[in-house]
Amino acid sequence: MVICERFVNSRFTSNTYIIACSEHDNVWIVDPGDTEVVFEWMQNHSKTIVSGIILTHGHFDHIYGINNLLSRFPSCPVYVANAFGKEVLSDPKKNGSKYTEEGPIAINKDASIDIYPQEMELWEGVPLKVHYTPGHSDDSVCLQVEGMLFTGDTLIKDMRTVTKLKTGSREKLRESLDVLASLKGHGLMVYPGHEELFELDSYDLDNSWRMPAI
Repeated sequence: MVICERFVNSRFTSNTYIIACSEHDNVWIVDPGDTEVVFEWMQNHSKTIVSGIILTHGHFDHIYGINNLLSRFPSCPVYVANAFGKEVLSDPKKNGSKYTEEGPIAINKDASIDIYPQEMELWEGVPLKVHYTPGHSDDSVCLQVEGMLFTGDTLIKDMRTVTKLKTGSREKLRESLDVLASLKGHGLMVYPGHEELFELDSYDLDNSWRMPAI
């Protein structure tokens, strides 16, 4: 049985998720922020391995926990959308951390950073489906695992999707929302990069345009 645990990060109120399977001692981490709560949860649930870090995109509030995770699990791969996604992780300007009070973030140079393969399984019979959804950023993806859809900042409940940052694009977002619309009808629950979970089927995707800009 695949389960997911959500943590609201203390620094930027972004969401970090642990994906786990009751039959296995390994987990996958989505968009790592605070890590102590992750390690504590793993210990309490007898999980000993982080098999991979899977990113919805590379903005600072979704990656600042990577180095802490790699310090404990140095062989853990980090998966990104594309070559630009790789660049973002090592460039504080591109990931936006240079302009925060917390200071610049760059992923360790010896980290294993991989582009998502066409086919990927988290466990046998549990595929990870990667939907490329640029618009918020050019390395944005939505990640589908069984009935869960991790949307990062591409789709947040009752919030307008931010496209004014570097590599953001309203035109690309429109196409990405069409991709998400094609996923309706399958009972997917959205696990966004910020705020609460919600059902994709009943959600008006035009809110990503209609809501006031932030």
